[in-house]
This record gives sequence, structure tokens and C-alpha cells, in this order.
Amino acid sequence: MTSTIPTISELDAARIREMAVHSHGYGGVAVVGALLDWVSSEADVVPAKQITPDVVTLGSTVSYKEIDSHEVHRVAVVHPADSSIPERRISVLSPVGRALLGRRVGEYSEVSMPAGRQRLIQVLELHYQPEAAGVAVP
Repeated sequence: MTSTIPTISELDAARIREMAVHSHGYGGVAVVGALLDWVSSEADVVPAKQITPDVVTLGSTVSYKEIDSHEVHRVAVVHPADSSIPERRISVLSPVGRALLGRRVGEYSEVSMPAGRQRLIQVLELHYQPEAAGVAVP
């Protein structure tokens, strides 16, 4: 299985830091703090122009496969305020959103589910990425 250090744009890292300031509205300090710690300790934070078009960023639309069930899902990874399960826009603070952020097409990532369960997913295809499209995500 292929997996590397996740790559996060400076802009996405700044957005995550901003979420920490307003954490009471996004699921609490623990959820946002865990993502902020992950970005600070495990991710490679780079300027947006260095993000390659195969990396999942905030605002990306991506297909991924659940390894155990072989189910394929297509979702957009978005800011918590823009999430909508019926429209398949998942929060970057959700377990799957966090597992996808910074991953490249072909990579695997573990999803930490409630009650301590773990799932393995694989990024299959990146349908849209704001950086590759030359668009800033609000």
C-alpha cells in the first residue's frame, strides 16, 4: 500500500487555524484541535502553487473506495459550514474528510471512526481541485 506524508496548502492550514478560533461552532475544541495538531505534526504545509493536481485539498471533489466493502463514494471535502450530506459535501472535520485531506490519488488512509473502529480507504480519482483549476475556495 502506498502512503506518504499528507500535503496541505498554506491556505488550507490557515483555514484550519481559523476553525480553531471558532471551534465551538464546528464540533468543539477536541475535533478541531485534533485536526490542527495533525496538520502541525504530520502534514507537509506548502504554498498553494506547490500543490500537485493529484492532492486532495479543501474544496476538492474526490472518489474513494472503502477497502473492506469495496464501496466507492464521490464527495467534496469542504469547510464545516458548507457541509451537506444529501449533496455529498463532507466536512474536513469528519473522519472521512480528515482522512482524505492531503492524500494523493492512489494513496490509502485510515479512517478513525467513532467507538475506536478503523476503516481503510483509497483515493481513486480527483475530479476537481481548486488549486489545479486556479480558483480560490471561499
